[in-house]
Amino acid sequence: MTDKDKELLNYINRNAKMGADNLETLLPDVKDMRLKETLESQIAEYRIAEVQAKEKLAACNEQPEDASKLTQFCCRVMINAKTLMDKSNEHLAEMVIQGSTMGIIDVTKQIKNYGDCNCDVVNLAYRLKCIEQKNVDEMKHYL
Repeated sequence: MTDKDKELLNYINRNAKMGADNLETLLPDVKDMRLKETLESQIAEYRIAEVQAKEKLAACNEQPEDASKLTQFCCRVMINAKTLMDKSNEHLAEMVIQGSTMGIIDVTKQIKNYGDCNCDVVNLAYRLKCIEQKNVDEMKHYL
């Protein structure tokens, strides 16, 4: 496995973990059971991608690089601030759509920059992109 493969796997791991963590931060504010189940399903999808990236890194005796604690903290604070006044399904769905849209843009750039990586690694990046797109599509029902 090349250094570029490892870089892309670390990117996938970080972003899948942040996606799941951010949705978990939203869960306590969700009152609608259908929305809560949808978010829990999305979290599970992110966790699968995260585990797959970690397993591929471990197979190369590499430790995954997580996002910095400061980045994680800032995301939680921002989510909590945005939900302080509005915990409606529409607002929560909009937040998820915005986050996943940014994720789609970012992972698309990574796929372009790392397109010459190992096929399995690039396919995992495409899987993350599909997760993000599915999240957007699912959240549209709550707008």
